[in-house]
Amino acid sequence: MEKIVGIDLGTTFSAIAILDDLGNPEVLPSIENNNRITRSVVYIGKDKAIVGSKAIDAAITEPNRVVFRAKLEMQNDVVFSTKEGKFIKVDKKKQAGGYTPSQISSLILSKLKGYTSEVKKVIITTPALFAQAARSATLDAAKLAKLDAELINEPTAAVLHYANLPGVKLGGRVLVFDLGGGTFDVTIANVNGKKIDVITSAGDQHLGGEDFDQKIVEIIDKKYQKAKGGNLDKDIKLRQTAEKIKKILSTKSKVEEIIDGPKGPHKIEISREEFEESISTYIEKIKMLMEEALEKAKCKPSNITQTLLVGGSTRVPLMVKIITSVMKKAPIKGVNVDEAVACGAAIYAGLQNQSSLNTAQKKAISQVTLNDVCNFYFGTLAVVKNTEKDSADLINAILIPRDTKLPCSKTETFVTIEDGQDRVDCSVTQSAGEETDRDFVNIIKEGELPLPKGRPKGQEIKVTFSYDKSGAMHCKFQDVKSGKNMEFDLRPKELKSTDELSKNLDFKIE
Repeated sequence: MEKIVGIDLGTTFSAIAILDDLGNPEVLPSIENNNRITRSVVYIGKDKAIVGSKAIDAAITEPNRVVFRAKLEMQNDVVFSTKEGKFIKVDKKKQAGGYTPSQISSLILSKLKGYTSEVKKVIITTPALFAQAARSATLDAAKLAKLDAELINEPTAAVLHYANLPGVKLGGRVLVFDLGGGTFDVTIANVNGKKIDVITSAGDQHLGGEDFDQKIVEIIDKKYQKAKGGNLDKDIKLRQTAEKIKKILSTKSKVEEIIDGPKGPHKIEISREEFEESISTYIEKIKMLMEEALEKAKCKPSNITQTLLVGGSTRVPLMVKIITSVMKKAPIKGVNVDEAVACGAAIYAGLQNQSSLNTAQKKAISQVTLNDVCNFYFGTLAVVKNTEKDSADLINAILIPRDTKLPCSKTETFVTIEDGQDRVDCSVTQSAGEETDRDFVNIIKEGELPLPKGRPKGQEIKVTFSYDKSGAMHCKFQDVKSGKNMEFDLRPKELKSTDELSKNLDFKIE
């Protein structure tokens, strides 16, 4: 029987979960070391790929062949070069090979898929503010891993997990504080038992625990240089040491560590106070994003009944202090913050595929309902008359505002601006803010609608965007009088062929 699973495809760690026979989410351990979370690190050899902790070991001897943080590159037109040991921009005139973020991520998905058998359908989690291009790349990765995938936002999945925990009662407006290794999201949702309505999200796709590790690396290097007069090689060993120090500082006020550098070994002491001071800029950004989410949800801290912790970096004690300071109450504890997202994805996988569940599983999730929102503004470029300047200006006209409940369908009517106009340029734009300026939006799709010749200006053009819960959007541009249409289906997993995606990817995965 085919299994339906949830996967948290993380920046630093990933996990896979299923619903057990009673309908409870269960994270599956690695078949090699029994770990329930897997490092999102990939070693690319000549004929094999290694995923997980063993890939980090390979980084010591072959650093240029080890890929970290591929998730953060998902929306970019880049490839990982084993010659340079980093992601580089694609040169379309002189293609030099390399591996796309989708290809790297597909190796992680294939590794996780191997923790059980007969996995076909999967729900994969993404940050709430993942751009459309990044979501497309994630579905491309799933397709390469031979998985039929849909997406769900990470904070939304986490709320699903919390709402289904025995003994945990959620009610009213809750705030999800999701701080992982590479990204940060804060989401506010209305929860009534197992009914969940997402209101809004804010976040930073380049803020997480690995940034904290880097600050510790800088502290170590500065102290070593002051004591011994030489700079340290900021390699994987030093980053691992920094991560270890960060974890120890979660339970102790100071750490002593022997650092072996070019001028010999030296004992370095780092206090929790020093560490917290070093990440103060990130802390201010986190506070600002919490306040932004509250403002977007039109509520005060006193309106939030509970704050839910998600992501391994929430174990840093300062995070609880910050949340308590901003929200005037401590967050809920006692949940495995590394597994919450994967567990929520497994629950959502059950909701989306109830015909494959047994009676007990169906009963366990029978009261669960979920309503998510659009996390970007989507629009189209249109020309408007500027009466003050007596000119025609190209602007971004928004059709679907951010935080619109999904699924949704929005229609706007425009008109042709010239006599004899024989075409309409059709575009789909995406932006994080409510932008009308063409220079501040991303054009994610373009096309052209031919029009009958010889008509006067003022002909109606109807534009309809329909967005479903899985992140797929159908865009229709219609010339009302002639009935001619230009239509886009922004369903990412159909954009590229498997042959194109799998190029250079004939690996044995370990």
